[in-house]
Amino acid sequence: MNLIAKKTNISNSFFIFRTLTQNYVKETVNAHEVEHHSNMKEYWWNSNGPLNALHSFNPLRVSFIINGLTNMKKIETKNIGTRQSLENIKILDVGCGGGLLTEALARLDGNVTGIDPSKELITIANDHSVILRNKNIKYFNESIEEHVLSNTESYDAIVTSEVLEHVSNKYGFLTKCVDCLKPGGSLFVTTPNRTICSWLSVIMLGETFNFIPKGTHEWEKFICPHELQSILENNCECDTISINGLSYDPFTNRWSWTDSTDLSYALHAVKST
Repeated sequence: MNLIAKKTNISNSFFIFRTLTQNYVKETVNAHEVEHHSNMKEYWWNSNGPLNALHSFNPLRVSFIINGLTNMKKIETKNIGTRQSLENIKILDVGCGGGLLTEALARLDGNVTGIDPSKELITIANDHSVILRNKNIKYFNESIEEHVLSNTESYDAIVTSEVLEHVSNKYGFLTKCVDCLKPGGSLFVTTPNRTICSWLSVIMLGETFNFIPKGTHEWEKFICPHELQSILENNCECDTISINGLSYDPFTNRWSWTDSTDLSYALHAVKST
């Protein structure tokens, strides 16, 4: 179900949230977060390992991006539903890690660039991409602040999936992401909501029982849909197209769409022309 908050209901919370994210933390890269995720390099591509939830999430993430671009008429009619769905579409995967989503998008002929502040994970991504033999995939060990310096308004779509919850300065991070987008380009975000449900599911159940590597998340860093929407609409010149709820069953390792955003959600926004 598509759930979009009305602007009149979100303006007040925006100013509070902006203060928390902008005034006290200037950089978007958190050294502790980078180190923690770098330590996962040995099992990043093991679909039966500690990151199996991320692997099983890929089909839904890819379909969300494909559907969003199709609805915005960015995918050529002849390519819809084919292995060339993303042909001639330039995509940036911000916080790509070891390249799980980056490779999946490249397999659909997308011209995909992945960036990540972890040197170890970019090395893993580069090494694994050799198997793909796809010349349209590139990786860079850099932050979004570094990347935007030479890539302003360069991309048709930007993806930041399961990344925003690890960023301290969300306002600065999102601003730089949108700066890399062409006018009319699409931003796709997936991230946990900051609710009691997500605390119980992600922190208590997920990390306590090792469905997720311990120490991966800090619940206080999670962002609510209306807060994310506020930043994008009030300061990034974006229009929110859709907000869809996500659910995950750790016992079957399956993701699905849901009417509720209590646990997690996927947001699609478009930069104004």
